Amino acid sequence: MITPLQTHYDIVEKSPRLYKLHVSSESLLETLAHVTSISDFKTLSQLTCTDWIEEEIFALNYLLTTDKRDANLMVEIHIGRDDVTLPTLSNQFAQIEVMERELHEMFGIHFEGNETLYDFALEDWKEIPPMRREFDTLAYVNEHYDFRGGRDDNRDVKVEMKRRRAEAKALKEAKNES
Repeated sequence: MITPLQTHYDIVEKSPRLYKLHVSSESLLETLAHVTSISDFKTLSQLTCTDWIEEEIFALNYLLTTDKRDANLMVEIHIGRDDVTLPTLSNQFAQIEVMERELHEMFGIHFEGNETLYDFALEDWKEIPPMRREFDTLAYVNEHYDFRGGRDDNRDVKVEMKRRRAEAKALKEAKNES
């Protein structure tokens, strides 16, 4: 299954069922078309993005799965974090339309040719895309939401977890003593 690809690409075995291929963003379309034409890796299962803010790049991983679902090939590209535009792959993989839509909304990546890049989960969002590492979740929450002050169910999570652990430990000790 992986042998036909190894004659064309430098593929790294990450585990017995997972392989990785790193390509340039410019050769992504050609590489995916070639991989799916000469191997059993036919189905696009996932499209993920990792924000490497220190290196000023996004790492996008296109996870291809064989027809028998017995192996996966991760095709990775690195792109800059600013003014990011990639061509859509919806002509090759229909299911990628929603994956690209999500990455557009959460990271700000534009997929040229994808006509569905409008509000997905975040309605009328005007902030930095929330999955980018420079997005400050706490500052956003403090600015946009009221805390539940004065309510009986408003508890500090860390304090409450310590209390529950101590309670469970005391019950266990009492049970062991009897």
